[in-house]
Amino acid sequence: MDNASHDGASAAAGGIFDEGNLFISKKDQESQNGLERIDNITDHALGMFRVDYNDPKITKDDIFDYVYGVLHAPDVRKAYPIALSHNPPRVPMAEDFWVFAKAEKDLTDLHLNYETDPEYNLQLHFSSDGEPTEDHFRISDKPMRFAGKKGSLHRSTLHMTSSISLSGIPHEAHEYVVNGRSPLEWFIDRYKITVDKKSGIRNDPNEWFGDPRAIISTIKRIVYLSVETTHNVAGLPPSLAQIQDT
Repeated sequence: MDNASHDGASAAAGGIFDEGNLFISKKDQESQNGLERIDNITDHALGMFRVDYNDPKITKDDIFDYVYGVLHAPDVRKAYPIALSHNPPRVPMAEDFWVFAKAEKDLTDLHLNYETDPEYNLQLHFSSDGEPTEDHFRISDKPMRFAGKKGSLHRSTLHMTSSISLSGIPHEAHEYVVNGRSPLEWFIDRYKITVDKKSGIRNDPNEWFGDPRAIISTIKRIVYLSVETTHNVAGLPPSLAQIQDT
């Protein structure tokens, strides 16, 4: 663990989190299925945070919340846009511990419950004759794409199939980026029919939805999640203002 103080130092995440299992064996009345849930925050990290912030009320759960919140800070995401795909993060010891710990509550509510998030108001466009049927909503082996051409994309409109498009996607939906892509871009990359060359196994996302139209609701929720996350993190204070390696 690096030395840390909120004059700008940072802590290596490897020293904050216990690399062991989240569960250990325990056979007593308090256990569930012979397992007891344990904290994944080290005792050393707990002591360090309490001393550094002069706050003995900080708990291990609070530290988990803080880390999740501070890694969404705009300056962290700008400085290390794809760092998590290569190395464990260095967690900045921001000036205000609690503002980031509390920010986690809103963020995790959005991210963990995205399947029940509200749907962002997007406009559906149907380019064929008559009314759209279930088959018009079925995705194929051709990936969904934004309007326009490569180098000049119009990201406010998404062509879902050859006849179904969604428009009204705000720019804030593209500002929330996870390892180099927005959630919508990750969705586009994953949701297409593929066949594994070696096994021949066919992966068809259409089978994940009871009604093919439900994919529209999923896209609207992803846009809502992204927009709300962008708004939430925009109000977070700087966390890397004076960061130095120690």
